[in-house]
Amino acid sequence: MKWLVIIFGIMITALHPAMAVGMNPTLTVVGEGTVSVPADIATISVSVQSGNENMTKASASVQEKMAQVISALKAAGVKDDEIMPGQASGVTSYQSTSKVCKKVNNSTICENDTTSLSSLERSTIIRLKSTDETRINHVLDAARSAGAQADVAGYGLSDFGKAAAAQARQKAVANAKENAVAMAAAEGLRLGAALDISDYGYPMALNDYYSGSAQLGMVDVTSYVVVTYEMEI
Repeated sequence: MKWLVIIFGIMITALHPAMAVGMNPTLTVVGEGTVSVPADIATISVSVQSGNENMTKASASVQEKMAQVISALKAAGVKDDEIMPGQASGVTSYQSTSKVCKKVNNSTICENDTTSLSSLERSTIIRLKSTDETRINHVLDAARSAGAQADVAGYGLSDFGKAAAAQARQKAVANAKENAVAMAAAEGLRLGAALDISDYGYPMALNDYYSGSAQLGMVDVTSYVVVTYEMEI
């Protein structure tokens, strides 16, 4: 709503020159529309680790472990096109230092004890074409049994929300008109025809599994539009 007020203020400032030359003023507003639809994709994050401090050996170890996990996932029914191409790697390092003191011949001798730990991790993403809880759990169990850490990272749509985006866009256009009517009335004007409509960098479909949504397994698809109307005095 703050955007709408700012935009309206700018347009009102420009009204006077337009009126002076007999042109109808215009008003540009932003509209927002959201629809919630059932997800049909479950995104699963799978990762393996190696604690070998020799990075060459660690790299070979995680590569072998991931290959075993992928084989286990395929045996559990995961298709090749559900396994996202490319894998990410990362190194985690940990170091702690403590002081150990002991008595020797009535003297206290202290030594620093340092512990270091490094691990190499490799991860991949599974876009499972199902939100069936039984199948999801079957895939998670297969990955974990093969020595991986596996968790549901989120839900999505197989068509990236194209169908839902059309519905969201219709709602956004209706919302823009509702906002424009209210603003025009506040200035004693009437809303005329829509002169221009454009997407405002959206729609996009996102719904994080960890978002605490009341509708678990649903995806919110939001569309923003920018609409310019002619004003009638």
